[in-house]
Amino acid sequence: MEGSVLPDQAYDEIPDVREIQFGRLIAISLSTVTNGYTHGVHRYPAKFIPQIPRWAIRQYSKEGDRILDPFSGSGTTMVEAIAEGREGTGSDLDHLACLIGNAKTAQLDPTRLQELAREVLSRSMTVPQELRVPMEGVKNFGHWFTDDAWAALQAIDTAIDSVKMSDKERTFFLASFSSIIRAVSNADDQSQKTYVSGTLIKSPPPVFPTFQVKLRKNIAASTALEGIRKSNTVDIVRASATRMPIENEMVDLIVTSPPYLDSVDYMYNTMLEYFWLGRRFGLSSRDDYNLARVSGIGSKKSKKYHSTMPSALTDMIDLNLIPDYRRSSIAPYFEGMEKHFIEAARVLKPGGRYVLIIGNSSTQNGMLPLHDALVALAASAGLNIEHAFGYRIRRHYMKFPRMGRGGIILMDWVITLRKGDAVVGIPQTLPFVDEKLPDSAVAN
Repeated sequence: MEGSVLPDQAYDEIPDVREIQFGRLIAISLSTVTNGYTHGVHRYPAKFIPQIPRWAIRQYSKEGDRILDPFSGSGTTMVEAIAEGREGTGSDLDHLACLIGNAKTAQLDPTRLQELAREVLSRSMTVPQELRVPMEGVKNFGHWFTDDAWAALQAIDTAIDSVKMSDKERTFFLASFSSIIRAVSNADDQSQKTYVSGTLIKSPPPVFPTFQVKLRKNIAASTALEGIRKSNTVDIVRASATRMPIENEMVDLIVTSPPYLDSVDYMYNTMLEYFWLGRRFGLSSRDDYNLARVSGIGSKKSKKYHSTMPSALTDMIDLNLIPDYRRSSIAPYFEGMEKHFIEAARVLKPGGRYVLIIGNSSTQNGMLPLHDALVALAASAGLNIEHAFGYRIRRHYMKFPRMGRGGIILMDWVITLRKGDAVVGIPQTLPFVDEKLPDSAVAN
C-alpha cells in the first residue's frame, strides 16, 4: 500500500467492519459534524473525531455494556458512550483533561445552569482592585495577558468561586472559563504551542463578551446532550493507565487513543489554562506544574530517567536511528505502554475488544512505526490484532507549520485487538503508507 491515496468516497459514518478491507485507508467527509453534543465545549490537543469511538461502540458493544477509555483526554469516548446507552469509565493523568471531560459528561439541569450563569456574569462585573498572578512562580504574567484581560479573567475566576453551586456545576463553569483563556490571551491561536508571536501580533477579543457567548453555547450543548442521554453511569477519574481503579474482567470494550509519544505535549499546550486553574488541581506553583508535565506516558523524560526497551520490540525499533532529542522519551514510552496493555488485559473480559487509535510519527530519519510496535506489545499481553484500517487526519487541533519535520501525524490507524488467542491469517504488521505534506503545508 506504499504511496496509497484516499478513496474517492468519503464516509459520513464509518461502515460495518465487514465492509472494510484489512489495512485499507478511508476518508471521513469534511461535511461531517465533529463538535455535536458537548464535543465542542473546550478545545484540546489531538482530539480524535467522535465518529471513531461511535463506530467502535456500535460495532463491538451493546446497550448496558461497560466502555473504558484509559487515555480519556477531553472525554470524547465518554460522550459517545452516553449517547449510545453504555456505562463508561474514563481515566487520565492530566488534571485539566479530567475537568473538561467531567464538564462534558455531567448530567446537569439546563434551567439551573441558566440561573447560575446569570449570577456568575453579574458578579464578574466587579473589577479587582489589584491584579494577582494566579500561580506562584510564573514570571512576566503580563507577557501573556493585557491588564484588561488579566483583570477580567480574575473577576470571572473569583465569581465562579463565590457563587454557591454543586461540584459538578462548578466543574462546568470552570471548564467554560478555561475554554476562553487561550482566545483572550496574547498567545497565538494557530499554533498548538503556547507562545506570543513577535511577527503576527494578536488583538485578543474582549473577555466578558467572549465568556458570555461561550457560556451560552456550552449550556446549549449540555442541554442537547441531556435530550439524547441514554446513560447516567459515566465517570472520569484521574488515574494512570497502568494502574486503573477497576476490578478484573469488568470491561466489555476499550476505546482509546494513547499519547503520540512526544509529538504532543498536552500540558504545555494548555499552559495558560493551568496557570489559572492549577491551584484547584493542587498545582500551586510553576514547579508543581513542571513536575506534572513529565509524569505521564509519552511525556518527555529527563535524561537521567533510565528505562529499557521491552523485549517484544528488540528487532523492531533501533534506538540508534532515533534523533537524540527524542531518544530520552522513546524507551519510557514503550515501557509504559507495555505496562498499560498488561493492565488492559486484566480489566477486559475474555473475548473483549480493545480499539486502539494511533498514528505514525515522522522523524528526520524517517517514519517511526508506532502502530506495529504497539500491536506487538499488545500481543505480548494477550491482546491480539483482529482488524485494522486507516483514515486521513483532517481536523486534529494541531495547526502548526512544521515543514514536514518530526512529529507530524498525517493519518491514524484504527486497530481492533481481541483478548484471546491470535486470529489465524491476520498480519501482525500493517502496510506502510507514505503520506507526505508539501513544504508549505500545515497539519490540521
